[in-house]
Amino acid sequence: MMLRYDFEKRGDKTLYEYLYQCLKGDILNGRLPARTRLPSKRELARDNGISQRTVVNAYDQLLVEGYLISRERQGYFVADVEAVLEYHPQRAEYSPIYVEEDWFADFTTNHVVYEQFPFSVWKKVMRETLTEYHKELVERAHFLGVRALREAIAEYLYRSRGMEVSPECMVVGASIEYLYGRLVKILPAEGVYGVENPGYRKIPGIYKEYGLDWRPVDMDEQGICMESLRNSGASVIHVSPEHHYPLGTVMSAARRQELLAWAAQVPERYIIEDDYDCEFRYHTRPISPLQGMDRHHRVIYMNTFSKTLAPSIRISYMILPEKLMARFVSEANFYSNTSSSCEQYALAKFIREGYFERHLSRMRKYYQTQGELLIRMLKQSALLPAISISGGKSGTHLLVKVDTSLTDTQIKWEARQQGMNISCLSEFCVEKKEEYQHILVLNYSEMEEKGIREAVRRLGNVFVQW
Repeated sequence: MMLRYDFEKRGDKTLYEYLYQCLKGDILNGRLPARTRLPSKRELARDNGISQRTVVNAYDQLLVEGYLISRERQGYFVADVEAVLEYHPQRAEYSPIYVEEDWFADFTTNHVVYEQFPFSVWKKVMRETLTEYHKELVERAHFLGVRALREAIAEYLYRSRGMEVSPECMVVGASIEYLYGRLVKILPAEGVYGVENPGYRKIPGIYKEYGLDWRPVDMDEQGICMESLRNSGASVIHVSPEHHYPLGTVMSAARRQELLAWAAQVPERYIIEDDYDCEFRYHTRPISPLQGMDRHHRVIYMNTFSKTLAPSIRISYMILPEKLMARFVSEANFYSNTSSSCEQYALAKFIREGYFERHLSRMRKYYQTQGELLIRMLKQSALLPAISISGGKSGTHLLVKVDTSLTDTQIKWEARQQGMNISCLSEFCVEKKEEYQHILVLNYSEMEEKGIREAVRRLGNVFVQW
């Protein structure tokens, strides 16, 4: 059989690509039925005025994709593929799997206000980093993280928190989730993990993801409840002693000593100290962390720059006791570091030259002002049935207890109708407890003054008809 194609229509395609597409189209639209014998390479080349190499390349591609079969000494035949009436290659279209909802006010996030990020300084530091470092930026970073950053963090922790830590016992990673993934691999496989109840919801989610045995541990006015911890059978406990989220509790000095004594009683007991948002204490200095009080090497300290700088800067770190660090180096040294080397060097410079602490000072004043404004607006609202408002001395969220017949689920639904996304304290509990009902958790770090005033008005509307 003779096959001829108009190669004047090939546009910017190569001869081989055009021939391949013409043959494939004829096979799919049925012009070349299954089992049809194609012309030999020499014949097809002669009839179309092209080289045999062009034909060979087109036939080979069709063979690889399953449109042709080759029989020794017989030639090429069309494979038995399903014919279609017309062949029109099109880009596949997919419906979005996840769509972000557009809220007037989202009181569930801990993002930062765009205008508060130090763009000009960060750009300057990034430019200097690109100028000063060359080979380091294209090489694979040390699996523990860039040493310059680990040293800068250690120096900052000494100045701000009184912690004496070695850069050799620090691991830098792209997120707390990533660090947790590495941490659970070096903790005892049979360990039972305790989580604060109520507490940060992501932690039990991580434990579930890794198939770990975890138990809720109750909170009281001094922090983690020791009786509940002992009854839980936990060997590893996650705590946030500086500023618990969402209760806002500061763990007392006596409770800290009890917790450290608990960890020291049995081998392979550990405390994971989450020091998230410890930098935002407005009237007093931050309280000394458990890690600095630990004499038995049982505290694992974790923190992140997501809240102090921006969530997009994916740099977090953990400080391990020497025994666990040796285990980490032995068992996890083949993992690549997950944070950008360029951002790590830039952050090291940002901290070392004092920009980070100046930024924190500015953000403390900003968040304190925003928190005071929100409290004032909530108290002045004639529509909001607030019984009590707590928080505002540290962190960036408030707890507002309301007097209402609405369930927490109804409160959230009514708030949605007002364009408001809010959380209730009961959502942070493993099981329902009456004392945690009808308490709103309002994160305000992303709110500006104009937005706060309107958000409080809409929040009051939730309760008007009830």
